Amino acid sequence: MTEEQKRAFEALELEPGASPGQVREAYLDLVKVWHPDRHQQESQRLRKRAEQKLKEITAAYEKLAGLIAPAATEPDLIPMDFGGSWGYVDARGRTVIHPLFSQVRPFRESLAAVVMVEKWGFIDKAGGFRVTPLYEECGDFHEGLAAVKWYGRWGYIDTAGLFVIQPRFQEAGPFRDGRAEVRLGPRHGLLEKSGDVEFHHHRLDGA
Repeated sequence: MTEEQKRAFEALELEPGASPGQVREAYLDLVKVWHPDRHQQESQRLRKRAEQKLKEITAAYEKLAGLIAPAATEPDLIPMDFGGSWGYVDARGRTVIHPLFSQVRPFRESLAAVVMVEKWGFIDKAGGFRVTPLYEECGDFHEGLAAVKWYGRWGYIDTAGLFVIQPRFQEAGPFRDGRAEVRLGPRHGLLEKSGDVEFHHHRLDGA
């Protein structure tokens, strides 16, 4: 290990030889702490210090990038609390989606669940709404579908925001291998993408 790499581990507050996962996790944590947009209300001296610290962290991460599997270095958009509202920054700490939301979740299948005006919707990586914020609650996208709560009942929408399975469930989990756990009244079952539900070996046609 070179001296430069050792210094890079130190900059990320890690022991030399930390795993690729630990390197990435430490880097993302430090980006959140030192992002200049989080220090807008501070003095110019502190803002400059935050900018410098972010540059050092990014340089250290880039020095260690060769030790990390290529898949792990693909840029992610990271949820960021800007103090009262949430947006997203990229892996270099640059603001990509401005803080417009009261709640956000990480991107999944290129869409992220966010809250605007007390309703959940989904944005793309350009920050535009792909699914209008209309829902009381929602899950994340899995296998192209997301569970959403609409007037007290759960159903499933596609990435265009269209209902594929109409809302009728009291509980609705994510799709995995083509099926999702749901509850309809007192009964639990497995929902298929056709809308059919299997309850204890009995099948109900989807609505």
